Amino acid sequence: MGYKTDCRLFTGYKPCVHKIKCDGCPHYDKIQSHIGIVSLEAMGAVLRSTVLLEPIKRRFPHAYITWITLKNVKPLLNNNPHIDKIICLEPKTQSAVEMMEFDALFAVDKSMEAGALAMKLNAKQKFGFGMDKRGVIIPLSKHADYQYDVGLDDNLKFFENQKPETQQLTESMNLEWQRDPYVLELTKAEHIEVDQRREKILEETDGATKFIGYNTGCSVLFPYKKFTIDKAIELIAQWRRKFPDAAVLLLGGPEDSERQQQIKAHFKSDARVVNTPTTQGLRSGVLWMALSDLVFSGCSLGLHIAIALKKPSIAWFGVSCSQEIDLYDKGEKIIASVPCTPCWKKSCTNEPKCFDMVGLDGIMNSTERLLAGSATS
Repeated sequence: MGYKTDCRLFTGYKPCVHKIKCDGCPHYDKIQSHIGIVSLEAMGAVLRSTVLLEPIKRRFPHAYITWITLKNVKPLLNNNPHIDKIICLEPKTQSAVEMMEFDALFAVDKSMEAGALAMKLNAKQKFGFGMDKRGVIIPLSKHADYQYDVGLDDNLKFFENQKPETQQLTESMNLEWQRDPYVLELTKAEHIEVDQRREKILEETDGATKFIGYNTGCSVLFPYKKFTIDKAIELIAQWRRKFPDAAVLLLGGPEDSERQQQIKAHFKSDARVVNTPTTQGLRSGVLWMALSDLVFSGCSLGLHIAIALKKPSIAWFGVSCSQEIDLYDKGEKIIASVPCTPCWKKSCTNEPKCFDMVGLDGIMNSTERLLAGSATS
């Protein structure tokens, strides 16, 4: 039949989207290199890893890119125009993944699971991080040495390093860093859904002129990346007083449901404080954030989604390193006024807590600048 098995659209399973025989097909797109990306865990980190896609395409312009990840993360990668195949790592796909061959493999995660997989996969070149036979994470090439050192030296990570994680990651993969953006693409149907939600919220909020998205939660591993409920209520009250024409959208995941209900209960008579759904799935949460004109967030998945959606953002930092996050000139950073930041601690006995030392006046000033389109950093 003359099948062109090296075409980007050929699967060997069923006809491609064009449903034309391979011989003479005008859509033939010859693959010149097979690229594998291993980025499994920490949803925000996986989304941040999409900054590698454009540098990969520059180096390998006719590459077929396979992204290996976990099932719960896949929604963040769906509809990505640079990814040809997404494989969710699970028992039934493990053997198929391990028999694949790549011209280059980019292993992002520093974990035993991802490191072991990186060592098993067949690739002519490997970049990023793997694992030795003792279960120790190792750099796969000299290009990853700096990011490796940052992870092992608190003084370098917390104080000396000035490279954002996007730059560290790109350079670890021996790719050219050009401050490439995150890649998170909505489908045509999703754009329509965002417009429909906007119209509904406009009606429910009596024509609010702006939407401030408040990412209320954070990873359960780092509870100090979110405000207390009392402080969240105080923040929203100040927003409502200073920006009466703006509605505040409470944005979060399933773990934030009760928290958001308590916040909304305080503003039950205020239609311009909107408790958006938290249990409709990750992709739906992305669409709610897409409604926002401005996003306020701690250093969390919500912040990475806002960055990927190119939303003006106010990011506050206490536990994590502010210099490692690039807001792409579309936001402002506020750092907690405590001497122990950053620390990356999951528990803390210090008082006051870092989230208590994030000034609301600074947030109001940043909000005013960003809503007016005049960010300072």
